[in-house]
Amino acid sequence: MEAIYKLQANIKHWWLPVLTGSLLIIASLLMIIFPFATFYGLAVLFGWSLFVYGGLNFIFAVRNRKVFHGWIWYLMFGLIEMAFGAYLLFKPELAAEALVLYLGFWFTFVGISRISFSFVMKDMGIKNWGWTLLGGILVLFLAFFMILNPGVGALTAVYLVSFAIFVTGLLAVSFGWELKKLEKLLTE
Repeated sequence: MEAIYKLQANIKHWWLPVLTGSLLIIASLLMIIFPFATFYGLAVLFGWSLFVYGGLNFIFAVRNRKVFHGWIWYLMFGLIEMAFGAYLLFKPELAAEALVLYLGFWFTFVGISRISFSFVMKDMGIKNWGWTLLGGILVLFLAFFMILNPGVGALTAVYLVSFAIFVTGLLAVSFGWELKKLEKLLTE
């Protein structure tokens, strides 16, 4: 019972998750309305991510050069990633192509792993293993389609990201409203 009183005393600003979620929902709808601008933003983010990741590997290598035997590999890969990321920032059209190929190959890996896992499920006696197999085949098909048709791959990336942001927004709004209901219940 004490936990409920602490919760009651601490529920403030329930509307912030509602506001945040609403803004995410609006952002996701704008992403769908303006898919090319969204994909350009994703491509730039991809370049920055690669640059920062390389920088962190570089720092890791330098800071651990006396204790980590393979530090030179992290240093070299960090420099290469930083250089490639910087290059992509100056060539956004190349970043867009690289992002589509990256996603296509990543979805290829996901599809193959789902197909493999479906047979593990079958061996374990799980009855609905076929759905996992079907899902893996579908993901693999979409991955090849993305690689062979980069324009479709770009739109697929935009719609996947916008859908994830939309769902995140819905969950935040729902959480905020549930907090409001709980606050009202606890104050009665």
